[in-house]
Amino acid sequence: MKKITFICLGNICRSPMAEFVMKDLIKKNNLEKLFFVTSAGTSGEHDGEGMHFGTKTKLENLNIEHRNFKSKKLTQKLCDESDFLITMDNSNFNNVLKKFNNTQNKLLKMTDFASELDYDEVPDPWYSGNFDETYQIISLACKNLLTYLRK
Repeated sequence: MKKITFICLGNICRSPMAEFVMKDLIKKNNLEKLFFVTSAGTSGEHDGEGMHFGTKTKLENLNIEHRNFKSKKLTQKLCDESDFLITMDNSNFNNVLKKFNNTQNKLLKMTDFASELDYDEVPDPWYSGNFDETYQIISLACKNLLTYLRK
């Protein structure tokens, strides 16, 4: 089983959106036995909180299951247990490289899987308020990531 961890700053907007979009794709493709998906934040400032209402609303509007989510901070243990660490932006990417050991061979950016779109990073809807834009990037990237992982 491959373990995928999506990473953003606070683990309440982008990474939980990616976690549940990916879980939905995996379920629809009957691949639950092949993948385990989770998410975490580099800051830990929202530890134990639920996801942002904008993310929750977006997932609900798309009928994507998102129960029992609690934000958590990224740890060395989680990095070690993960096969893929997928960050939402350059700051997250650099923080993971600086703070955690043995991550360089499993660390990727979400936008690596959405090259058709003109984004170097997934914009943080905490600041932009644009959860539709965030979903557009994450949705495409998750589809392309799943195709990549199935090869």
